[in-house]
Formats: sequence, C-alpha cells, structure tokens
Amino acid sequence: LHNHTVDVAGVWGVSPGLYALSTWRIDFALLEGFRTEYPREKPCIEIIVGEAPPEGECFVTPGLTVTLPMMGAYTTFQIVVIVTIAPDAALQDRFIGIKTKSMFGSSEVGGDHDETPIWDDSCTLDANKDGLPDNYPPACDTNEQILELRLRAPDLQIIDVDAEKTKGKIGEMLSVSVKVVNRGNAHATDVNIILCKDQSETDIKRNGCEETNVVYRQIIKAIMPIAEDDTEEPISITLLYMVQAGNHEIVVVVDPDNIIVETDETNNIRRIPGGKMSSTLGVVDVGVDVIAKYSVPVIILGATFSLMGVSGYVIYGRRIAALSRFAELSSLLPGMEDDDLRF
Repeated sequence: LHNHTVDVAGVWGVSPGLYALSTWRIDFALLEGFRTEYPREKPCIEIIVGEAPPEGECFVTPGLTVTLPMMGAYTTFQIVVIVTIAPDAALQDRFIGIKTKSMFGSSEVGGDHDETPIWDDSCTLDANKDGLPDNYPPACDTNEQILELRLRAPDLQIIDVDAEKTKGKIGEMLSVSVKVVNRGNAHATDVNIILCKDQSETDIKRNGCEETNVVYRQIIKAIMPIAEDDTEEPISITLLYMVQAGNHEIVVVVDPDNIIVETDETNNIRRIPGGKMSSTLGVVDVGVDVIAKYSVPVIILGATFSLMGVSGYVIYGRRIAALSRFAELSSLLPGMEDDDLRF
C-alpha cells in the first residue's frame, strides 16, 4: 500500500508521496471481525531494515510502504486507513490516493492484469467532479482508491467590541455590543460568550477565565458561516456588565472553554475599548463599599455588647437591692442569732 496525492502541477503523482499534505500522517490497520459486534483494529507494525517481518500481520518499512500478510487466492482483507489531519490544514476538499501493488509488479511487467503506474485509468477518478467515475471496469485500474476528505470547521472571530459607557453607579447595568462572525465553512452551535474581569488576555488564553471572574454569560444557539465577499452585516450581541466598585479590566471571550473545534483559536478574545469599566468614584467607591460591607456587622456586634453591659448592670443592681432588703429584715428581729435567721 502506498499513499499518493496531487502534485504541484495538479496531476496525480506516479511516485508515492504526500506533497502539500506532508504535515499529515496516514496509518493503516487490519480490521478483524468485520461486520461483527466487536471488530478489532490491528495497527501495522513498524520495523527497521534487516528486522524479520511479523508473520500474519501487516508492517511498515522506513520508506512508509505498508506490506500486508501473504494473501491466498480469493481472500479478503479489511483495511482501516487512519488519516491525522494537520491542525493548520486549510478548510477545503482534499483527496488522498491509495495504491495497492503486488510483489509481481504491474501489468506492464506481467504482474497484476490491470495495474498501471498512472492514475488516469483509475476506477475512482472523477476529474470532471460530476459525482460519477470517469472510468468503468473492466478497463479501469482497480488497484487504486481515491478518498475525498471534506474538511469542515467553524472559525469564530470577534470583529468589533463597543461600549457606550464605561463608567456608572454601583449596580448599574452597562451594555457592551459585540460583533461576531463565522469565517469557517461549518455552522457553530451553542456558542458561549462571556465577560471576564481582572484577567489578562494572555492568562485567559493559557488558563481560561476563572468562574469567579465571569461577570456575564450568554449562549447563542447558532452562528452560520459567511463568505469573505459576503456583504451581510454580522450579528451584534449585547452583553450586560453590572458595575462593581473600583476599576476592572473587562475582556470579551467567545467559546471560553474551547468546546467548539475551530481552525483558529486566537481570534476569540478582545478587550473592550479603553480596557476598563469602573464605578463613578473609582477607588473611593471601593472604600465606601468596604465600609458598607462591614458597618452593619460592626453595629450589630456593638449593640450586642451594649445589651450585655446593660443586662449585667441590671442584674448587679437587683443583687444590691436584695442584700439591702435582707439587712432590713434582719434588723427587725432583735435577739435572734444569725444561725436562727438562716434556714
């Protein structure tokens, strides 16, 4: 088995190679238990030059040639092709060709009866893209298989952030208008958009926005892709920021948890104009907020101690009054011993 792709001239290469797809990786495996409840993949083993090939298994040589086990007449192998697409791959349809060659060679040297080095006679070639093969058996080459890979992914991008007001009274709701477009070729669903405070863009990219720093969250059901030449106005989303005491750095983040797989994850973050949103008095409001936060508990605690003092004073006064009353009663009974008065 060999990998083939279209070369720089736009022609299917006769020699194996990935050319423009050199950053991709293609692996093969044999599938056991095909069409059963529990099929099992057996990846082809990589061996080095001089090493004995494993018996009954497929193996890969340093030239990236995959060799299948010896096949008897009228036998069938189920092959699994694992294509690892490069992260920076362009979102467009790509084609990969897989050619099977026998140790007996092509038809030109008396080997496989229909195998030729060129791809023009492939049974799966569709040069005019009409959805039908250009060639049909028995004249076409059955040793070649062309796989079409349709790469689809969204690419969400914040193109504008606007805030009419960046300062207000504590508790006031300030609006932040965000325009988001989808530059990919697939729609994005359940898009999460948040306002994150007091974290830098670098920290958010590296660690995400901490839940305690999320001051507003909104979910958009779907954002459809637009073409580069599309003149349609991008969707505008209004987020609300509740003013907190002091000055706070506010950043708009789309898909903060990276749940949506995109072609570019670096264009999902943007600061609001000016970078900060603040209360009317800024730092002064922080002091007022602290005083307001702790004044009530302090007043309650002071009142509690005051009540305890009053209660103690009242109890002490009643004790003094009781002792005085006892002394008066004792003076009314002359001649009696103290032990007789205590009972």
